[in-house]
Amino acid sequence: MYDLPARSIVFVCPYVTHRHPRYWDDPEGFDPRRFEREPAKGAYYPFGAGPRQCIGSAFAMMEAELALATLAQRVRLELAPGAPVALDPSITLRPKGGLWMTVR
Repeated sequence: MYDLPARSIVFVCPYVTHRHPRYWDDPEGFDPRRFEREPAKGAYYPFGAGPRQCIGSAFAMMEAELALATLAQRVRLELAPGAPVALDPSITLRPKGGLWMTVR
């Protein structure tokens, strides 16, 4: 907990928080299983938080769940052999050049 002077401007960086070793066992690793249980409060906020939270967050989560459930029934995605994975941090975090996948 920190005391801040009135009218302070505070910037919170999701990129750093989402990779903080205090909250994640392997903060730089790709492990979807880390979300099998609820993350610690404040450890993960993909749509922002508070009064500036993304207005479309509930729709985005529902859309992602439906799309993933539909795809997972029909195909298996694997990272293409030798495909580079690099970050492209901007307003949102995305893979630079996309993700080259093999669909099975």
